[in-house]
Amino acid sequence: MTGLTTVPVSGTEEERFAVAHEGETVAPHLGSCIDFAVFDRLGSEARFREEIQNMMLAPGYMLLFFRQHGIETVLVGNSGEGLCRALEKNGVRVVRGVEGGVGDVAREYAAGRLVAKDLPCTVHDACAGCGACH
Repeated sequence: MTGLTTVPVSGTEEERFAVAHEGETVAPHLGSCIDFAVFDRLGSEARFREEIQNMMLAPGYMLLFFRQHGIETVLVGNSGEGLCRALEKNGVRVVRGVEGGVGDVAREYAAGRLVAKDLPCTVHDACAGCGACH
């Protein structure tokens, strides 16, 4: 059974974060998501900044994409371990297990009230578990 966890915001007063989404709701998988709503967190408030798209879904490019836009944290439904490790190793925090509407999720995260569940990636059932495929 997977537990629910309240997601702490970063230790700074200001942070740029993105919510991966499909339509108005959080995207179920980071590796196939192209739409991101970017917010600036100022204290406990989330201010919408811009909508961006990432048409290059390769993990290495995803890191460059987030860095180019100054994104420090990404909120998403789920992501493979390999991509999470690569992003986090390079300073981009990935918060998995997020569900709901984009605006609600952004406000809850900024206020320190976002509840998420950490789930293993099941999108790539053929994966041998090495983490190299995603």
